[in-house]
Amino acid sequence: MFFAYETALPQGVGFSLYSLPHIAALAVIILSCIFCSIAYRRTGQVPRQHISHAIGITILLMEILRTVVYHFMGGMNLYELPLHLCGMAVFLCAVHSLWKPDWLGQVLYSLCLPGAWAALLFPDWAMYPFFSFVSLHSFAAHGLIVLYITLQTASGEIRPRLSAVWKPVLFLCIVVPPVMWFDRRFHANYMFLQLPSAGSPLVFLSELAGGSLVGYLFLFAVTIFCVMVIMDLPFAVRKRKRRL
Repeated sequence: MFFAYETALPQGVGFSLYSLPHIAALAVIILSCIFCSIAYRRTGQVPRQHISHAIGITILLMEILRTVVYHFMGGMNLYELPLHLCGMAVFLCAVHSLWKPDWLGQVLYSLCLPGAWAALLFPDWAMYPFFSFVSLHSFAAHGLIVLYITLQTASGEIRPRLSAVWKPVLFLCIVVPPVMWFDRRFHANYMFLQLPSAGSPLVFLSELAGGSLVGYLFLFAVTIFCVMVIMDLPFAVRKRKRRL
């Protein structure tokens, strides 16, 4: 059952949200981010580059491992492509670890970081046993994305700015339309643009929209924008205080 794909799982073998294993996984990720951030900030520029490269490449290698294992599990199909935001974050982190343009840092911090945390808090892989390849890999992969972005932000290599919120907005304007087309063409649900993830706050948005897809997408877009602003706001306040 460790390598069983979703379609081969018996009913009732998954883990519950905020069960002891789930909370333990979240605690490990949080503590790792805290302690690693402290250590990372104390290191020199060259060691930081090596650490960034190592984490970025590890995230990418984990995605390759996932693809290979899913292939042998018989689960690699149109619905397991890296078209979710976290799937894109795998490649964005790898690229950022080598070449660090500001727009990519803003996208990672404002979009991918809260997206990865949302996935960890409301995992859509809860139908799997906690001690299964899919579950353990999902926690580890999302945890590494969170760790990478946290380290880059704590060290100042990513500098969130409220004035740069347009950069992740533009990124979404470029990425969302083709993903939405793919969803409709192949009856998929990447980036949860057709249906909310079960057990997540997106369900509330869908209910608030009365089941209307247009209303759901509008509320989804507003929520994402508000999250981006909230993410950038503490840095804007701190910057203003320093000027006073």
